[in-house]
Amino acid sequence: MYKWEKFKAITAATSMRTGGFSTGDFTSLNLALHVGDDRTLVLKNRDLFFSQKEVNITPKNSVFVAQNHSTIVKKVTFADTGRGFNDFKDGIDADALYTNQPGLNLAIYHADCVPVFIYVPNHNIVGIIHAGEQGSVGNITGILVQKLLLEGVKPAEIYAHIGPAASMGHRVITKERAFELAALGGDIIRAIKATEPQYFIDLPLLNTLQLRRLGVPLDNISYSNICTYQNNDQFYSYARNKVTGRNISFIRLN
Repeated sequence: MYKWEKFKAITAATSMRTGGFSTGDFTSLNLALHVGDDRTLVLKNRDLFFSQKEVNITPKNSVFVAQNHSTIVKKVTFADTGRGFNDFKDGIDADALYTNQPGLNLAIYHADCVPVFIYVPNHNIVGIIHAGEQGSVGNITGILVQKLLLEGVKPAEIYAHIGPAASMGHRVITKERAFELAALGGDIIRAIKATEPQYFIDLPLLNTLQLRRLGVPLDNISYSNICTYQNNDQFYSYARNKVTGRNISFIRLN
């Protein structure tokens, strides 16, 4: 398990793919019920991982997203607990969640997409973002930060961590897609790289730029510096394997 360990008042972590029961393309600790893996094995994996003392994810203290590469951000409470725990489609229709309620786990799935952890110590707020290409291009991290600002949070009070994700060199896009994105302007242009004939998009950088544009200090942003594509033995990678499992990232106020 990979952990963002800067703050003792929160638990923020990403599961790894090792030590589970799934086989074949899903070997071995696949935690997603919606990717075609044997449900019985996934449930065994989830029981194994969720029951760890440090993880402690149960239907009574967790909320999962029914993510769809959207830019939807939702604030959740204990009234939402159990959503998505046993059925992906029953999750919260969003790709980012935040809360100010201690003990509530917020969880997303990913395999190369960027998990962005958010913590605001002065306001006891945590958030988690599933930032794939579409969400990142749509400014999902910026949208969550804007919601926090509307609640009275100051940019300098926000801390963010970019978790394990595919690095720029393994985010290949077509030339046509690169020019389509470049036409959108703004921070997206800075996140597109070209080494002819290949083009790439740097999603960790793009989400960083969204944080910076809204005033989050660079010193408040940290990185796992783990590439899921390059570390496919430890993390699932959709870009590498297509048919594959999912890691989860979760965060909670302790």
